[in-house]
Amino acid sequence: MNKKLSIILKIVGGIIGFILILFIAAAVLLNTHAVQNKILNYATEKLEEKLQTRVKIDDASINVFNQDVNLKGLEVEDLEHRKMIALDKLSLDIDILPLLTNKLIISKADIEGVRARLFKPEDGPANYQFIIDAFKSDKPKKDEPKKDEDKKKKEPFTLDIKYARLAAIDLQFNENKVSLHEVEYDRGWFGAKGKLKALQGQWEMVTKKGPQTASFRIGNLDYKEDDGKHDLQIGGLQFKIDNHKPRKNTNRPKRGWFDVGHLDVIADMNLVIDYLAKDTLHAVMKRCVAKDTLTGFNVKDFHFSVGATKQNAHLRDIVLQHENTVLNFDSAYVVLPSKKEGRKFSFQTSLIHGKTLLKDISRPFAKVLQNFNMPLELSVLFSGNDSTLFFRDIEVHTPDKRLTIEAEGGIDHLKKKEDLDIHFDVKKLSAKGTVKEEIINQFAVKKLMMNQLSSLGDITYTGTVHIPYRREEFKGVLGTAAGNLNFEFTHNDDTHYITGNALTRSFRLGKVLKMPEIGDVGLKASFNVDIDKKRTAQVRKKYGGGKLPIGVVKATVFECSYKKIKVRDLLVDIKSNGAQVDGSISQTNKGLDWACDFSFTDIDKMSNIKIKPKVKVKFKDIFKKSDDKKKSKDDSKSKEKKSNKFMNLFKKSKDKK
Repeated sequence: MNKKLSIILKIVGGIIGFILILFIAAAVLLNTHAVQNKILNYATEKLEEKLQTRVKIDDASINVFNQDVNLKGLEVEDLEHRKMIALDKLSLDIDILPLLTNKLIISKADIEGVRARLFKPEDGPANYQFIIDAFKSDKPKKDEPKKDEDKKKKEPFTLDIKYARLAAIDLQFNENKVSLHEVEYDRGWFGAKGKLKALQGQWEMVTKKGPQTASFRIGNLDYKEDDGKHDLQIGGLQFKIDNHKPRKNTNRPKRGWFDVGHLDVIADMNLVIDYLAKDTLHAVMKRCVAKDTLTGFNVKDFHFSVGATKQNAHLRDIVLQHENTVLNFDSAYVVLPSKKEGRKFSFQTSLIHGKTLLKDISRPFAKVLQNFNMPLELSVLFSGNDSTLFFRDIEVHTPDKRLTIEAEGGIDHLKKKEDLDIHFDVKKLSAKGTVKEEIINQFAVKKLMMNQLSSLGDITYTGTVHIPYRREEFKGVLGTAAGNLNFEFTHNDDTHYITGNALTRSFRLGKVLKMPEIGDVGLKASFNVDIDKKRTAQVRKKYGGGKLPIGVVKATVFECSYKKIKVRDLLVDIKSNGAQVDGSISQTNKGLDWACDFSFTDIDKMSNIKIKPKVKVKFKDIFKKSDDKKKSKDDSKSKEKKSNKFMNLFKKSKDKK
């Protein structure tokens, strides 16, 4: 038996040895350049035959012993004979044995010089569709029974890359482009690290307002992963949008530069992801600075922490700093939208508090604020969704509390500017001392009636601010040292007129105008003021300049006094052409109409007012009044005579009895 077993073992050993020799011989032959060239030529011919287009491969080699694959000079044309895909160099080091268990382990990958030109016309197939069709697997028919092998659950395919480098990547799809200078990734024993240089892209967008071109660029990115933490340092991140239209402030120098159709933002940031799972992450934005030199946005610091799932995100310890503005809030809760789950975007914050100089927003939004250096402190609760914003518990004040504002409000219909509606309820506004003059002096505008404003003393305001599309509406009660004034007025952006009315039961007009002869006044008035620059310039030129407002005022004076004379029910008409104010005051009585015309050219020098009285005696009414008195006297005498006659008859009747 031992002899037979020995013979069998020799035979089996010989067979195994022969097979190994064949494998080694095959491996050696495969490693030779001649054999690999024949295989390459054969594969290229078959590939061209399958794709029905030109395929070129300059060189390909497979080293069985080192388990690496090298490919150089790959080119594939589309069916129009345009160079569609090109690859300068590809080098892969692959662990072959794990492939048997559906695992691809790449210990090293180096890809360089990739160019792709892909097109998809609106009225035809894409230029790469033929490749998809050529390698598309045939699907089994519905009635065709599945094979037993198909019924078995396949092991999921996994990819594991230890080191990879990509360089000189240039991809284009229609008008959309992406290019990459270099990216490198290395996963070692002590974690992973990576570097990226010069990634940029450009794509076209079709919006409701027309086509837009968007582009981005990342100058450099450094990545480190250690103990489950991912640290990203991003520098030179740039995002641009161009709608190919003039900016909204073109030929409108007083309008802000902000325009969503023209953005050019550059940012640097440091983001740390300290927990990352399939549906959950926790991250910390340690640093973010962003600047748009054109519009004037300049975020000096923006940092926060965030925990997020697919449903929501919870932000904490949020700090946002502009040039002279700092906003802090403890937390913000965001509901993330999902069409599939019927969930809409919404958010709410804890109390936001901070300080600001309004000149920070002057360039993007309002040039008129460019000199507004008065510091303000603020707090607000902020919430909303994709169409509405809510502001609650608004408090704004100067550090010395001479100016305080308490309000609440919101903005509706964000998606369509024609329906945009801004509304705020001012619960209380208080301006003490000279702060109101100081506020106006922050603006580079003409100063009108500043002396009269000073005479009002401390002021308060309670009312509403409503800004629908192309209108600004204000109404409420203005409290002053001279009395209270109910008012409402509207600024129309289309007509450029300010119209409105005012009402007061008792207002010390003489104190405000510094004319002590005038006492308390009760009146109601309507006004219409022209603020159109072209129209007002023409009027001022016609009348020789001037600094007065241009408009008309009509008023009814319930009661007023001048020196020791009290009058009621006066009608007042005032017209101003910018250089001179002309007005009239009139009163109608039964026997006498009186009026006076007045005019002045400087509201700060009312003592120089010119007054021209007018008196109209209505003799007809006087005579009628006299006749009425005489008739009344005669009627009285007649009644007295009849009464005496009746009394005499009554007396005689009594005497007879």
